[in-house]
Amino acid sequence: MTAIPPASGVTIHDGDTMDVSGGISVDSTTILTGGLQTVGGSSTTSTATHTVIDGGEQDVVFDGVASYTSINSGGIQRVTGEFVHEGPNPGEVDHATINSGGEQDIDTGIATTTTVNSGGVQNVTNGGSASGTTVNTGGILKVSGETVETAPVYPPPVIQSVATAATINYQGEFDVTGGGTAVNTIVYGGTMIVSGSIPDPFANVPGQPAVDASTATGTTLESGGTLTVSNGALVSGTIVQEFSTLNVDAGGTATGTTINGYATMELSAGATASGTTVNQYGTLIVLGNADFSGTTFNAGSALEIGGGTIESGFTVANSSALYVLDGGVLNNGVVAAGGTLVAEAGATLSNTTFDSGATFIIDYGYTEDGFTVSDGVLFKLDGGTANNTTISAGGKELVGGDFGDGGFATNTVINDGGEQDVGLIATASYTTINMGGVQRVNGLYIHDEPGPGQADHTTVNNGGEQDVDTGIATSTTVNAGGVQNVTDGGKASDTIVESGGVINASGEILYYSPGAHYEGVIRSQVNSAIVGSGGQLHLSGAATANNATIDGGLMTVSGSIADSTGDPDVPPVDASAASGTILNSGSLSVSDGGIITSTTMNGGTLDVLDQGTANASTIDHGATELVEAGGIAGATTIAGGTLDLKAGAVSDDAITFSGQGTLKIEQELASGSSTFASQIKGIALGDQIDLSGLSYASGATATISGSTLTVSNGAASETFNLADTSVTGFSIAKDSSGGILLTAAAGPTIAGAVSGQTTSNEAAINPFATVTITDPNAAAMDSLIITLAGAAGILSGTGLTALGNGTYELAATSAANLTAELHDLTFVASPHGDGSATTTFTLSDTSSDGLTVSDATTSVIDTHQSGPTEIDGPASGYATIEGTAGNDIIHAYGLFNTIHGNGGNDTIYAGTYGTVDVSGGDSTVDLQGIVNHVTGGDGNNTVTGSTGATTIALGNGNNTIDAGGYGNIVKLGNGNDVVHPGDGASQVTAGNGNDHVTLSGYGNTVTLGSGDDVVTGGDGTNSVTLGDGNSTVNLGGTGNQITVGSGTNTIMAGSGVDSVVAGAGHDTITLGGNANHVTLDGSQASVTNQIGQDVITVNGGSDQFNFSGFGNQAIINGTAHVDISDHSTGLTVSINSSNQIDTISGFGNDSLGVVDLANGVGNYHSVTDIMSALTSDGHGGTLLALGSAPGAGSVDFVDTAISQLHASNFLIV
Repeated sequence: MTAIPPASGVTIHDGDTMDVSGGISVDSTTILTGGLQTVGGSSTTSTATHTVIDGGEQDVVFDGVASYTSINSGGIQRVTGEFVHEGPNPGEVDHATINSGGEQDIDTGIATTTTVNSGGVQNVTNGGSASGTTVNTGGILKVSGETVETAPVYPPPVIQSVATAATINYQGEFDVTGGGTAVNTIVYGGTMIVSGSIPDPFANVPGQPAVDASTATGTTLESGGTLTVSNGALVSGTIVQEFSTLNVDAGGTATGTTINGYATMELSAGATASGTTVNQYGTLIVLGNADFSGTTFNAGSALEIGGGTIESGFTVANSSALYVLDGGVLNNGVVAAGGTLVAEAGATLSNTTFDSGATFIIDYGYTEDGFTVSDGVLFKLDGGTANNTTISAGGKELVGGDFGDGGFATNTVINDGGEQDVGLIATASYTTINMGGVQRVNGLYIHDEPGPGQADHTTVNNGGEQDVDTGIATSTTVNAGGVQNVTDGGKASDTIVESGGVINASGEILYYSPGAHYEGVIRSQVNSAIVGSGGQLHLSGAATANNATIDGGLMTVSGSIADSTGDPDVPPVDASAASGTILNSGSLSVSDGGIITSTTMNGGTLDVLDQGTANASTIDHGATELVEAGGIAGATTIAGGTLDLKAGAVSDDAITFSGQGTLKIEQELASGSSTFASQIKGIALGDQIDLSGLSYASGATATISGSTLTVSNGAASETFNLADTSVTGFSIAKDSSGGILLTAAAGPTIAGAVSGQTTSNEAAINPFATVTITDPNAAAMDSLIITLAGAAGILSGTGLTALGNGTYELAATSAANLTAELHDLTFVASPHGDGSATTTFTLSDTSSDGLTVSDATTSVIDTHQSGPTEIDGPASGYATIEGTAGNDIIHAYGLFNTIHGNGGNDTIYAGTYGTVDVSGGDSTVDLQGIVNHVTGGDGNNTVTGSTGATTIALGNGNNTIDAGGYGNIVKLGNGNDVVHPGDGASQVTAGNGNDHVTLSGYGNTVTLGSGDDVVTGGDGTNSVTLGDGNSTVNLGGTGNQITVGSGTNTIMAGSGVDSVVAGAGHDTITLGGNANHVTLDGSQASVTNQIGQDVITVNGGSDQFNFSGFGNQAIINGTAHVDISDHSTGLTVSINSSNQIDTISGFGNDSLGVVDLANGVGNYHSVTDIMSALTSDGHGGTLLALGSAPGAGSVDFVDTAISQLHASNFLIV
């Protein structure tokens, strides 16, 4: 180590030392790492100025002075001395600057005017003293400890480490611990901590304290500064300025504190404060059992209690506030006029008294139930919840704070003189507003700001008022005498207006959207209101209504206001408007610039007054739209009501008829010609145009030329443009006011008449069975005259009047009734000799609209024959043989003959390979050989013979077929037929009748319509498909396929390997053999098997299965109810849904039985889950629930105890 002589401007390197003593002064020394400079240590004062400590060390000892020292990273300045009575002075330093990583230790020494920068530390210990220290951001000042002065007294003085007049700037730190002292500190945005104590060195001396506490006196906190005192430490005389905080933690004490505006003092549990003064806007927070005795609360101050603090009997004075925080308790409190009580989440209040003029505020998370807001009391919900509140006269409830804090009020009752205001993003639900009460629902339309206040399910009673002013109301009920006002952009949805209730909607509000050139407009709006009988809905001043329903009430739409946005692309005025209104009964009016659109009238009256406009109206169910002078009707649809255009009314768009209705035009036209401005579209029969302004005159005409209708009374004419209509004429009548009434009309029609109908031997016939009379005029009545010509005969039937000379009349009735009467008429030809006689019929129908139509198509040819005609074909065959219109016996010989029966009841022997047509009558056909062809009409025919490959096609008669051979094809209509199709591989197709089919052999296909059918026989692999009915199927052999529709069917499927598909019916199915498959679609069937290995699939329904044998399976899908009787071995029951109820008996005796649950059914994840879920069914059996949701089903193992079921009986697939 090298000793460097003291001198100025010297750099002290590693290992060098410099001793500045004996009165020497040095300047501008630099001390590097490992270097040491000692200043002082002699009886005269030595000094060092402008020293820079760069990692080295400077020790300032007694009678040493160091000024303007810079302490850099790694550098340290130690300032020491001894407090000896009349001894040498301790080391002193002044104007030192401590930079990052630098350290100054004042150990019994003295430091003045020190600056501690970021990362620097000043330590004041063992009785050291620092005054005027400034601690900047990131710097630290620490004061701790004490020393004992050597003095000729006992006990000698205890000198505590002290920092005086320190300034702690933003993010600077000042720690006072271990008995240290701070005096007159200013904490300007920084942090100060005072904590702890040390034992007094003379605690055993009487009168001496046991400990010496860390203390801070005269501290001032400013600009967000923080002082925390704890653990036996003491602060006194503290002044807390705006936005600053004094925290007194457990064991800490604060005396004489002054809390000024916007400053806070917080006492934790175990803290003590005395002599505190809380000034305007200052806040004292008390937590737990902290002591704050002697506190003075001045006007405008606030007290907050929480964390276990209990206050009883506390009075919140005028201009003061008490906040009850989480864990705080207030008992028997009094809130005086001008005082405010605030309850936050977790607070407890009991028996609080509110004087008139008091304010009660509840914050987010706190719920108040059953509070009564009395006269002069203000109840505010700043995010809190209030239930079952009653607002009395003079009381006021504010739901939601001033800054969009929200709040929730439910089941509030507002009485006479009470008021509830619902603010930003707040909600009031199920409020009742009584006489004199008012609810105001407010909002603020600014882009990205909180949403408006909302009220729902409000009931407004007589004398009550709901003002929806920029807010939102839904599901309000306005009773008699109640009023809902919707203004300034407010919105009301789903309001119900009862008799005597009123909705008034008016006004709009502007809002600003970022980036927009112009302001936007939000109009007051009423959506989906229902206005009952006696209720009223009024729109004015640009208000709108959407989808209102008027059920006997009154709705008015009027007025407009000038658009104030300045946007040239929008209309200059904002009109009151209603869209989508449904008028069931009552009245709707529009006037004075108001506009209604898409109104549907199912009743009631729409009145379009002067300057009112109605667009896209639909008039139905007898409703009326009146358009007064100056009113405007846009596009209108008349769907069953009346559009009445008064004189001076304006119609400027198309009028469309879509249901029988009336267009009434009252504009008077005495002479000349006029053209109606609007096109008339879709006019149909029965629609009317009432020209009450055009006088009726006999000889008035209505002519249609192309799309132009011209109506003339001889003195004046009016022209209309028609479109989308097939009407070709109008009837003309006088209306009730003497004008012309036009009704769209068309003549009746007669269709379906048949000529050349045949009878024989004067048999009765219904000649008009296919005739239909229609009258397109729905309300018209029709009468019919029937005139016979040619051969004589007699016409008879219900409603028929004989007029003589072969003329008959059916009296006037509806066209449908007339058609029915006509169908039932019977004609019998008069007797005549052999040969034919023809009678023709002329039908003349006259409609009550004055139009007549005639038809002379119908004719009947009667052939008289005393006995059958025998006709023989040539022996060589290959002939075409024609029968007569009567009864014939036809013998065909040889091969390939073609035979036409031509009517009558014929007997035909067709020969070999014959083709036979029996179009009329009941005939018998005998076939020989193969490849025959038989066709016929609707008679009752019998066909026998054939040795195969024959085609038989007959109509809707009761036919009998007995064919032989293979490969026959039989097609029959809707009759009760008896069929034996052949010896196998044949096809039978029949319509809806009660048919009986007997099968032989294999491979037959039977397809029958709906009916009570019987199909039997066969040796296997036959296919039977039946429609709906109560049928019986009994097949032999194996491999059959049977499909039946709905009904009560009895099925015996065969001897095994059969397939049965049944619809929704009550079927009884018996299976023979094994390996059968049955599919039931929603049926109520009973299925019994014999041997086993059968599979039954259920798709819903309610079925019963009786299983025998072995290896059977039941697959149950969907919502089903299946009862299974298990007398088999190895039954598998597959359950594929949770909403079915099944029962299985005998399962406990089937050791190989298994129940498969599809994955997810019953929410079971393992067989263990299933076994755990088994319970008693209460009747000796076992119940397995298929889930817990509503509608979940179950499986009941009747007569099987839980102990009989094992894990091997269940499987999840």
